Amino acid sequence: MTHSLSWLLVEAGTSLFEVLLIFTFMSGFHQAKEAVRTKKILIFLAAFIMQYSVSIYFYDVPNALLINFIVISSAIVLLLYSGRVSMRLFSCFLLLAILVVIELMSMCILVLSLNIETIKIQTDPLLKLIGTSLKNILSFAVIKLICNFRKSRIQEIGKVYFAFLLVIPIICILVAILILDIVLRYNIQDLTWILVAYVGLMYVNALVFAIFEGLLRQMDKEYKYKLIEKQLEMQLNHYNKLAENRAILSEALHDFKNHLNCIYNLYKYNNNQELGRYIENLVNVSDTEKVIDTGNPVIDALLNDKFMIANKVGIEIRNELSLPSNLRIAPTDICAILGNSLDNAIEACRRIRNTALRKEIALSMSYRDSYLVIVVSNTIDQLPQREGKYFRSSKPSLELHGLGMHSIERTVKKYDGNMVVKCDQGQFKLEIVMCAPAYA
Repeated sequence: MTHSLSWLLVEAGTSLFEVLLIFTFMSGFHQAKEAVRTKKILIFLAAFIMQYSVSIYFYDVPNALLINFIVISSAIVLLLYSGRVSMRLFSCFLLLAILVVIELMSMCILVLSLNIETIKIQTDPLLKLIGTSLKNILSFAVIKLICNFRKSRIQEIGKVYFAFLLVIPIICILVAILILDIVLRYNIQDLTWILVAYVGLMYVNALVFAIFEGLLRQMDKEYKYKLIEKQLEMQLNHYNKLAENRAILSEALHDFKNHLNCIYNLYKYNNNQELGRYIENLVNVSDTEKVIDTGNPVIDALLNDKFMIANKVGIEIRNELSLPSNLRIAPTDICAILGNSLDNAIEACRRIRNTALRKEIALSMSYRDSYLVIVVSNTIDQLPQREGKYFRSSKPSLELHGLGMHSIERTVKKYDGNMVVKCDQGQFKLEIVMCAPAYA
């Protein structure tokens, strides 16, 4: 069959959009591999050409279209994304199932609203364009909703979680009522398959709840793994800085005898001006960069990392630290509290546009009677926008750097603590009190 130019253009647009949906969906579920841009573009073009070619020549063979979609999506997820192979392949079938359901829904909507035959949607370019547009809008909305839910931070998922769970039994109840209505209306006597359907509905409810619980546990693990990775990265930077300072100090001590000889000779020959310059240079060499040392390696690494970031962007940090080295608090938890607090403070200072306003952060950490008190304050030139209980984040990434006030509160509550946010003109302050007994 020869297709018109308009039909081919519609099919090309549909194929392009379906490939974009695959990339969008996979990016929401999997971690992208490190790949050069050229490779990604070539894979995208190959996927589009294959999808377009098959859709033209096998448009009336559903099985061929389904197999082709699975092959393309599997190739994309295996070549460009990392993770367990089984999970990556599972996401391909999940995406296919979603798109098939959405396409059937859009076709039903079009057939019922226009009162036309189904075959006309595939042959008439205008109807195909309308149906494709409707399917694409619904597909994009559903895919973005799923991806956003998948990427939701574990500490903010409570309300969304219960909302999703509530929808499932409601739908099952409506389906059960519909089945009952059909049985009564058509006076069906053989109820064997009806009972099987009801058992299936109960199974679906139980299965969905189990899947959601597993998803939550997995997201919680991912959250902790990211914190651990960040913590290890900061500790490595901290130890590298210590090693660098130690190397400078060792070099100075190694040359100490020579320095003393030079100083003595300059003094002996009464060369006071040269002696002064020599001592000044020697002091500058020996004055290594100050490294915070509270005795707690996690806190030291984190604070040194954040202070270094702040200094690079011209933010002054004042700190008062009075801590025991044996705090009974998990490294990932202190990383979540301090990391998010300082990230938020640094980001707020970086947004200051008033050049007359000093960019400054003050950190106070003290320990008394088994309670850890943390106060983080920073200057601001405008009040942040509220979003529910706290404030809206303006950071481009919400994954690790700035998991937010919800993450801090969630961690503080683990230690029977409390947090208070104060925001006045010119200053933002976060106060935290939490129970953290020290090890004996």
